Amino acid sequence: MKNRTLLFCAWMSIFLLFACSSVPATPTAGSATITATVDMGAGGAGFASIIYAQEVNTGRTFHIVMPAGSHGLVALPTSPPLSFSVDAPGTYVFYAVLINEDSYHYGATGCKAAMDCSSNELVALDVLPGETYEVYIGDSSAAVPPTGVPVMVPWHK
Repeated sequence: MKNRTLLFCAWMSIFLLFACSSVPATPTAGSATITATVDMGAGGAGFASIIYAQEVNTGRTFHIVMPAGSHGLVALPTSPPLSFSVDAPGTYVFYAVLINEDSYHYGATGCKAAMDCSSNELVALDVLPGETYEVYIGDSSAAVPPTGVPVMVPWHK
């Protein structure tokens, strides 16, 4: 009896393997590549930060850690731009928050670092699957949204 049970379980496992493998995969959204530059005023990021991409309607948030380019009295090169993927299609805003001091943050507003800009609203970018986009994050006056919820801070396309 024990052998029959084992044989039955083995055949059922094989059947389920083939039955489930013939089911078509659920279609998924594509992805887009974001190459982000963080500029804290000296042409790059001098401190470690987290770069965020947040979909404005759903709040879905993607992030990548940018290591420190320089810190303290050591003069090191600034951090190079980093690339990461986001779900596409979608409309995203971009910002960075320093790791060691989260009250320091920068947004992608279209304004260069250390400039007096007319608007500190985040600029939203429509992204499409398979495409690559460059984003500049350098405005320290931009408000940044809480992650995981639709974007409620001022933004525009």
